[in-house]
Amino acid sequence: MRLRPWRQWTVRARIVVSVVALAGVALIAANAIGVGLLNWYLMQRIDDQLEHSAHPPAFVGRNPNPSPSASVTGGRRDRYSGEFFPGPLYQIYRFDSTGKLKEPPTVVLDPALFGDVRQRAEDPKPFTVTSPAGEDWRVIVFALPVPTGTAAGANGYGANAVSLVEIQDTRDRMLQYSLLVSLIVLGFAGFATASLVRVGLSPLTRMEETAVEIADGNLSSRIVDADPHTESGRLGIALNTMLTRIEEAVEDSADSERRLRQFLADAAHELRTPLTSVQGFAELYRRGGAPPGPALDEAMACIEAEVSRMRLLVNDLLTLARMDEERALQRHPVDLLAVAADSVRDAHVRVPTRFVQLSALDERSVTFEPVTVEGDEARIRQVVANLVSNALQHTPEDTRVVVRVGRATGDTPPPTASIGAPLPEGVPLAAIEVSDTGPGMKPEDATRVFERLYRAEGSRSRRHGGAGLGLAIVAAIVQAHGGRVELWTAPGVGTRFRVLLPAMDEPDFEDEPDGPDDDESGETGATEFRGNSEVD
Repeated sequence: MRLRPWRQWTVRARIVVSVVALAGVALIAANAIGVGLLNWYLMQRIDDQLEHSAHPPAFVGRNPNPSPSASVTGGRRDRYSGEFFPGPLYQIYRFDSTGKLKEPPTVVLDPALFGDVRQRAEDPKPFTVTSPAGEDWRVIVFALPVPTGTAAGANGYGANAVSLVEIQDTRDRMLQYSLLVSLIVLGFAGFATASLVRVGLSPLTRMEETAVEIADGNLSSRIVDADPHTESGRLGIALNTMLTRIEEAVEDSADSERRLRQFLADAAHELRTPLTSVQGFAELYRRGGAPPGPALDEAMACIEAEVSRMRLLVNDLLTLARMDEERALQRHPVDLLAVAADSVRDAHVRVPTRFVQLSALDERSVTFEPVTVEGDEARIRQVVANLVSNALQHTPEDTRVVVRVGRATGDTPPPTASIGAPLPEGVPLAAIEVSDTGPGMKPEDATRVFERLYRAEGSRSRRHGGAGLGLAIVAAIVQAHGGRVELWTAPGVGTRFRVLLPAMDEPDFEDEPDGPDDDESGETGATEFRGNSEVD
């Protein structure tokens, strides 16, 4: 079987092989050093014994010409005392003063290997010779001690040789045992490493399984038992966070796609209705059903009305498209009180029969508080106009509509629905409210009222038409200004929309003359527009 390249091995296999290889190198080095030190130690002991035997204290006072004796394998006999000492193969030689071997009767090692014994005896140091049989011997040559005043070497020379076979056997046996122990240790190290790696990589294995489940479509799968104290645990926590965001993004994408399909369907429906009317009147005229005169005038008027409706829808769609493109707003100080007053006046012009009132945000106040924000005045006017138009469009004729302006306070109850990020605390806020006493909305309708082309048909009538884009435009413009829109409503209690925007610091108007809306006492109450009359 062909071995795969190293880069294609699994992490577990790489770690186990690397650890075993490093442990093997370490054991080989340790064994080599240990065997080398053992061999050095045994050789030192042999050398010490040989050097000690070259200057034996036993020579003092003894017979200077002792009879030589040969050693036996596995031990030696002292040539002076006759005692037997167990030990390695030991050979003792005796040479005359000319360096000629005198005896022993049994020669294990050829003395010719020693060289010139007289020269060796001048500096008695152990040296190694190899026999024809391939055995190593450690030899020392020395001059035999003589009485004082006698020339050195006059009594002859001696040589002691120790076989190194046992040392070599010990070294080889030690090496064999070391190799066997090393293999056992390496096997244990490999097994232990594989077990530890398997336990250490188990979080990664779970991540792999989780990734496979996610790839199969289960985006809710998560990594369990992620310990933040370990690297793999922190990786698992980060992966869980990433998976949560991916799941949310997929859900948002699916929801956005669903809303887009619904938006396109609603937009096509809204455009198809006036187009059908225009096509019908055109075919009526082509077939001669609308001859010149009142009938033709009525047909042309209907066509013009439907075209105006389509133009309004297309303009609203273009407005939302521009807001989605996040085009820069023309920001400058905007007086919200003036915007609200103009919106009330415009509403009176459009629908003179409706009751529309301008009031302060604090109903207990008898004066209007000037409120200024920084923003695009045309867009802010569109916001207020859409809210007022929405109130007039979806409420009965006798419904009261109130537009309030002032600085917002934090004592309002939680809204039924809202859109936009929460505004920071401690920042002064300007508020414009548009409320009515109409039929109100259900909570499920209130949560979707800011969606594009959404209409709550069951709770709010559409006697004046509308495509369901007005409140979506309001939400887009307010969010572009960094504001927030809140809604309070319930069936039978009407609706109240509140637009919150960051307010600017107001200048001091103490020295300025009274405005045109101030009465003689300097106080201005709520202004109502009903029909062609203005009631204070």
